[in-house]
Amino acid sequence: MPDTPFYLQLCDRLVALIESGELGPASRLPAERLLAERFATTRVTLRQALSQLESEGRIHRRNRRGWFVSPPRVDYAPDRDQSFTQYVTAQGRRPFTQVLSVCHRPAPPTVAQALAIPPEHTVLQVQRRRYIDDRAVLLERIWLRDDLLPGLSEVDFTASLWQRLHDDYGIDQLRKSLRLYPTALTGTEAETLGVHSGCAGLCVTRTTYDRDGRALEYDEDHWLHDAICIRADVDMT
Repeated sequence: MPDTPFYLQLCDRLVALIESGELGPASRLPAERLLAERFATTRVTLRQALSQLESEGRIHRRNRRGWFVSPPRVDYAPDRDQSFTQYVTAQGRRPFTQVLSVCHRPAPPTVAQALAIPPEHTVLQVQRRRYIDDRAVLLERIWLRDDLLPGLSEVDFTASLWQRLHDDYGIDQLRKSLRLYPTALTGTEAETLGVHSGCAGLCVTRTTYDRDGRALEYDEDHWLHDAICIRADVDMT
């Protein structure tokens, strides 16, 4: 059997530092030069190890700030009716929402199909950047049928959207249709979340229907891959 490549041995040694608590969750790793000296290796080999740990979700890069230990993932259960704030808070973490834009624009083809409206039909688009423990982890784009929800553009979008629809419009969600798939964060997504282009991500698309069967919301979420764990309980009875 060939010897284990040195960069993988280096991965194990870095993981040991993380699991021992010497490098705690969200802590910044020492500079690459210092790590290379500590482990008597080249920076090229060190970067191989760091990239491997990044792909495993153990560490992450922040643009122009270096390497950090990734905090534990939050569990997201799409079969439960919980807002981002609710499920993040319930896991002892600190959520924060920043509204990036609220504007009317023609619905792209994918959105029009999901909302069962004619192409180019005007919808309300909301973009939000969402944080967990001060780290930007999610870029959310929401398209809404505000022709059915007059005055919606004036609400506070830092709060739960569907709680607002319930309180102000008497509308409750009946069901959601979701798609989840791995992706690479590039362009706007990478820039907004402060990561390098090509960073691994998870895309979640969601169409939400009210009790009358109307599709009122189409949502496209781009998550950092190391920030979320999808969890679902399946009743086999």
